[in-house]
Amino acid sequence: MKSLPKQLVIDKDVFQGTSTDDLCDFTRNHFLILPDDLYYECATTDRKQQELLDRFRDVILAGGCICPRRNKIIQEEAESLSPYGTLVDMQTISAVRKTFQKNSRPYKPDEVETAKANELQMAQMIIDFADGFTRKLASEQPERLTEIRRCDSSKKGRSDRLVKFAEDVDSQDIIHHASEEMFKGFTEQPEEFCLSDEWVSWHFLRLYLILLMERSLLRHTGAASGQIYVEHDLQDITYVLLLSRADGLLTWDKGLVIPLAKAAFPEKDVFSSLDEVPEEYLGDWNYQ
Repeated sequence: MKSLPKQLVIDKDVFQGTSTDDLCDFTRNHFLILPDDLYYECATTDRKQQELLDRFRDVILAGGCICPRRNKIIQEEAESLSPYGTLVDMQTISAVRKTFQKNSRPYKPDEVETAKANELQMAQMIIDFADGFTRKLASEQPERLTEIRRCDSSKKGRSDRLVKFAEDVDSQDIIHHASEEMFKGFTEQPEEFCLSDEWVSWHFLRLYLILLMERSLLRHTGAASGQIYVEHDLQDITYVLLLSRADGLLTWDKGLVIPLAKAAFPEKDVFSSLDEVPEEYLGDWNYQ
């Protein structure tokens, strides 16, 4: 039986900066995952929107795979009360490819607007929770808040502080307990939800808490932290989140994605271009 090739997630930066031909050639020999969140970013961009949407379709038809949006995965875990499985469902991929073959413009503006509204709602939830998070730290663990605010708030210091924040979150064993507050309404049995690092929701909350520490620091220093900025961070977090299932990530975003990926998943691979991907990622089976 042939082994499953290593799975690579691609973000918008590399997707937009690589030609359609190169991406199609690459995906014929690699397990390349184009998240549904990437489609959302392509569909909501102001520059070359149709070109990117056409490229998305072409790469999927060439052998690329799609995986569900972050919120859908978390909701499925909440409903099943069990960890999500593999990112890619081949029956879904087959159905998507048939749709793309029949329709050169299969994109639905209403679905994009709904997704955008959901993302803005999630961003506002983070902003609201950040206020409570900071107040709770200030009242219950003022020494930790003081320590956070002593971190280097510069762009240069981001990698080191994200590593520190990741270590801080991991040392507290708070993720499952935080899920009961952050995911209110997702499940009626929160005690059986988001139990360990086998769950995608657990990894999202881990990244979420790291971001909240970052937000607490940046808000203290007066850096921008409005809804649009947080929405952008959420999109970046999603690509990193998928490393909880995938083997590697294609990105050249040095602002948040690369330092966060290396802080949260130091054992996973991060590449900035197709040329950097080693031969071990070549597939030895036809998964189209």
